[in-house]
Amino acid sequence: MITIKLNELTRDLKLLYVEDDNASREQLAEVFRIFFHDTTTAIDGQDGWEKYQNDHFDLVITDIHMPRMDGIQLTEKIKATNSKQKVIIISAHDTSEYLLPAIRVGVDGFIVKPVESEQMVEVLEKTASAIHSEMIAQDYYKYLENEIIHKTLELQTLAVTDDLTGLFNRNKFNQFLRQGGQGALLLLNIDNFDNINISYGYYNGDVILQKIAQFLQKNAPPFSLLFRLGHDEFAILCEGPKIEEALAYAEELKTKISDCPIVHEEISIRFTATIAIAQGDADLLKNAHIALKEGRLIGKNRINVYRADSKFETYQKEIQHYIPLLFDAIKNSTIIPYFQPISNNSTKMIEKYEALARIVYKDQIIMPALFIHAAELSGMLPDITRIMVEKSFKFFQDKSIEFSINIGEQDLNHGYLIDFLKKTAQTSHISPQRVVIEILEGISAHTTEQNLNQLNELKELGFQLAIDDFGAQNSNFERVHRLNVDYIKIDGSFIKNIDTNVNSYKIAHNISNFAKSIDAKVIAEFVHSDSVYQKVLELGIDFSQGYHIGEPNPSLEKET
Repeated sequence: MITIKLNELTRDLKLLYVEDDNASREQLAEVFRIFFHDTTTAIDGQDGWEKYQNDHFDLVITDIHMPRMDGIQLTEKIKATNSKQKVIIISAHDTSEYLLPAIRVGVDGFIVKPVESEQMVEVLEKTASAIHSEMIAQDYYKYLENEIIHKTLELQTLAVTDDLTGLFNRNKFNQFLRQGGQGALLLLNIDNFDNINISYGYYNGDVILQKIAQFLQKNAPPFSLLFRLGHDEFAILCEGPKIEEALAYAEELKTKISDCPIVHEEISIRFTATIAIAQGDADLLKNAHIALKEGRLIGKNRINVYRADSKFETYQKEIQHYIPLLFDAIKNSTIIPYFQPISNNSTKMIEKYEALARIVYKDQIIMPALFIHAAELSGMLPDITRIMVEKSFKFFQDKSIEFSINIGEQDLNHGYLIDFLKKTAQTSHISPQRVVIEILEGISAHTTEQNLNQLNELKELGFQLAIDDFGAQNSNFERVHRLNVDYIKIDGSFIKNIDTNVNSYKIAHNISNFAKSIDAKVIAEFVHSDSVYQKVLELGIDFSQGYHIGEPNPSLEKET
């Protein structure tokens, strides 16, 4: 059984046997050939060393005493070349004089002369078992190494591939830019794709995105790269072409999109896309997104080319500049009300004031035109409204005059206004009848039924309502009538040139007539000169507001 086991361990191994005695070499070589797949013999240490250098051997068995190079020297050279090489020494001596040098050079086993079969088999089996274990480990390491290489390549592919469409993804796009890639970028956004998801479900939406990706692959220009950057946004990067060539391709692609419905099972969808074009290097994607956003403001299903003098980009930078300032102003309560007088055109007396927000920043007073839109975009408008309500109510609590507060749609959406205004009025001992809630015309025209109910509830509590900037947006006369407003403020764009522009005069006249028909008082904004003021009086408008009447001020010109 021992021989069978040894044969299983050694049958695939290659042996180098070094022995200077011819008879011993021939005798043992015949035995070794029974066990080993391949047996090579050498006549002394020097011959063994030369053969070792020119071939690969799994095991070396060498005599210890030989001319030119003995077994210890041969082992030392072999181990210096390959420390893992297994070496067995055959020796007629088993004293420390011979064993210690062999151990020092790293011999793996000893066979004692005269050779006894059981001792030889035991040493060979032990050594072959170690070789076999190392081969298994080496094979496993190679397997792991190959797996690591395979998985690394797989992960690298996944890292730059969109898993839904198989196109390159945002990571690949960024890699391209970091490597200095340039070209003309077409950024394509599917118009109203959320409606497809809502109508047909996300699974079908994903299938449609895959089909759109296939469509773009078929219609992409030569030498271009196609990316899916996220959701329904695709990028086509063309190396080399000028903007004019990219624009021509975008026009062609836009036409093909219109002519090519996407079909999936029983669903057939025609879609449009807004396409932005930019050219450059590191800021390529940013510039394309600016062009895309700017184009969307004008309308969908269009092509827009990035311009370095983009007003939209400048505007966005201004918004980002004011957002941190708004955080500080809200945190430190440096938002303060300025009060602009509103004059009764019949009595020529100041009868009310509008509270207008200002930010005190260092030695500057920052006007709302600079920060209000940033507050809307960042969701901080309700915070400003709360501060303005609290400070205005506190300011007017020892006065008897009316005042107005501006609110936005976000204030209504947050649903805090009714309780907050009621509580603030109670703690300030101010009757709601003295307070006018000014809402933008857009709220009355487009807001939800729930928000309209909030406004009506404020009316029931006694607060007055005014529609601000009336005529500037799409007027919804039916909703204005339902709100039972107390005041309509004509937008300043119609008042400021009413003395020189006939159309502005006619519009102001019509708005005034409409207001009177629903028993609402009319306030003219932007009354900035006497000639404008005289036209306002001529139209029979009830109240005037503007720099001709009085500028906004942190205190009242005449305390009432």
